[in-house]
Amino acid sequence: MSKINTTPSLALPWIETLANRFRVILASGSPRRRELLDRLDIKYDVIPSGFAEDLDKSQFPSAKEYVLETASRKTEEVYKRIKREQPSARLMVIGADTVVVSSDGVIFEKPASAQDAATVLKAKLSGKTNTVLTGVCLYVDGVDIHSSQPIVEKTVESTHVTFNELDDSLINAYVSTGEPMDKAGSYAYQSLACFFVKEIQGDYYNVVGFPCARFYQMLLELHQKSII
Repeated sequence: MSKINTTPSLALPWIETLANRFRVILASGSPRRRELLDRLDIKYDVIPSGFAEDLDKSQFPSAKEYVLETASRKTEEVYKRIKREQPSARLMVIGADTVVVSSDGVIFEKPASAQDAATVLKAKLSGKTNTVLTGVCLYVDGVDIHSSQPIVEKTVESTHVTFNELDDSLINAYVSTGEPMDKAGSYAYQSLACFFVKEIQGDYYNVVGFPCARFYQMLLELHQKSII
């Protein structure tokens, strides 16, 4: 898979050789996650998950548990699908899911419509602090791919984002760009939403959709355990 941008990558020998030992798969079609993953010199394939993402939020005691389970299901679906197609392949599957949680605890994913996006921005985010949660999951085959279950690692990153007050003209102008429509919580901080985000506490890249530092720590711990 070729890179989609020209950002310099961090070339570490143990990461560069992952593709020699694993078929590395990103279980997401998100261009933002690809851009961030490209910053590590990992050769990988993009195979978006077919998981329906239809879990009942009310059945989870917290938003963190919900987003982590969704990320896990997305990763698992791709792992099992490719394993059926290539039983002898040694796989490393990377999956993630991002949601935005309003100050009153409502979980928001991608908006269903432009009106939905405008309503979320006005009623739930304007002048308030929301929390961006990204669940990251890794399915990694051990050395003996035929007799062992995959090693599964999971984590959740949280970032708090505070909005300025948004008037109707700003909300309408933003929604009319179409940018909110494929974004969790109906906004993209790395793009036009930079004009109305007042403050951020935590990992910026988590808001973009992939917590790079946390992901690197996951890989490093697996490397130190001689798993990868």
